[in-house]
Amino acid sequence: MLWLPAGPPIGTGLGGYESTTVPMERGATLLLYTDGLVERRGTEIDVSLRELAALSLPADGALDDLLDTLLSGMAHGAYEDDVAILAARQP
Repeated sequence: MLWLPAGPPIGTGLGGYESTTVPMERGATLLLYTDGLVERRGTEIDVSLRELAALSLPADGALDDLLDTLLSGMAHGAYEDDVAILAARQP
């Protein structure tokens, strides 16, 4: 889990983003996701973030399989908000 400085929502045209570089080991996967994946009414976001961090995701294989595991592991019924996820793997 990377803790990065918050900025305005992407696409609003308001600037103020801070650039960050993080080294990745060969084979590591970076997941970027919208808050719809981890925000649920009646549940503190820290609880959902711990749940996400505790998921056992496949370290290799197709990224589609990793995303399927991620979505099924985080879904507790229907999602209440839109969810977008980007997965990128260091070759």
